[in-house]
Amino acid sequence: MTSRRDFLALLGISSLTATGCTRMTAKKIEEMPHEYALLMDAEKRRKALGDQRLKISSADFGLGGTDFYEKEWENIHFYDCIFYGVIHLSRINNCVFEHCQFPGSNFQAYAIEEVLFLRSDTIGGANLMAGNKSKNVRFVECDFGGKNPDDNRYGAIYFNEDVSYERCTGQYMHVSGNGIVNYRDCKFGSIYASNGTFANGKWYYATVTIDNCTFKGETQIARSSLTSLTIRNSKFDILEIGQSDVLGDVLIEGVQAGAMVDMFANARSITIRNSRFRGVNVNSEENYYKLYRSLDCVVSQENQRSLISVVLEGVECGRDDEGIYDVVDNRLSNVARGCQIMGGQDTTVFRNCTIPNASLFLESASVLIDNFTAEKSSFVTSKIGSLTFRNTNIIKAIDFTGVQVQKLDAKGLVRYTGQQILTDGSNIQL
Repeated sequence: MTSRRDFLALLGISSLTATGCTRMTAKKIEEMPHEYALLMDAEKRRKALGDQRLKISSADFGLGGTDFYEKEWENIHFYDCIFYGVIHLSRINNCVFEHCQFPGSNFQAYAIEEVLFLRSDTIGGANLMAGNKSKNVRFVECDFGGKNPDDNRYGAIYFNEDVSYERCTGQYMHVSGNGIVNYRDCKFGSIYASNGTFANGKWYYATVTIDNCTFKGETQIARSSLTSLTIRNSKFDILEIGQSDVLGDVLIEGVQAGAMVDMFANARSITIRNSRFRGVNVNSEENYYKLYRSLDCVVSQENQRSLISVVLEGVECGRDDEGIYDVVDNRLSNVARGCQIMGGQDTTVFRNCTIPNASLFLESASVLIDNFTAEKSSFVTSKIGSLTFRNTNIIKAIDFTGVQVQKLDAKGLVRYTGQQILTDGSNIQL
């Protein structure tokens, strides 16, 4: 069993105080003797109410009040209640928290199952966690309104297994889980959405879906451990991948973003469809120079052979100033600039894409480039089985330095006046 202390240490955060919060008017739970008695004794509640839900309205679960440590809350509907301070329970099951507040709370249970948080707020930073089990936990129309932009002071909505966030808002928080994690119709500022973790000598992998969400500021899924990642119909200022480990497939479609930056540690396939990456400055305002980034579609070099398939279809990229050094025959060569895209070992497809400046690392059995528009493209040191160009318009410069291709169909590579093509150390003949 994962302890609550382990969760706080894992996230690198501490419990936040409740001072300075605007709270609703509520009556202390100790002054509600009937409800209080049933909360303190789950068996007594079952005998008194059977399958009926205990309803508690406008109750204050406050600092220095009732000690609910290791108690079990089951079949309860909390409405207009406020929870602050430290509340550590054994189990929460089949409960609803409607229009409740958790200002600065450290609110945890070992197991949280069949629980709905509806139109509830953290009123700033807070910690709401399930330390061992979480099943069918839903946050609907909730606000996680952290107020401190220092990421070391973020609060956390963190569940060790399944959790769903629907039509939620907030910023400056960890909003994540370790099982099946869904974000739907949410609007967030800068958050950590790092899902999955390593604890007690074991990896816990999450399956993450982000659908129809808007993220302002920087969205970090950095260091996530995932079975798969699906992002659909969503908008980002900056999406930071940050060495996330994906055992299976990455699917990104219908995404609008300033930039998707950093690389995946590992993935079996990466598919990006009908998406636009504008190319924005990723340096902070304190830096004296601007650095524009657009798209990184790569895994770490040591895991390149695990990447089987890469498909980019209907992808448009903007300005990208990032520079990386190419290695040719174990020597540093020219600096290749632009979007960084790695091919799959079996299949690589670029179709209906506009990528002005791209560095392509293609160790692929089959590469198809179809209806592709660019100013410059670098294929430096790529090793390709079959390479086919169809309606490919790379207007200014193509760098095939060191490229080896077994079968080439270049009839669809459009030639332009003044176009530079480098083939040093390559077996390509045009």
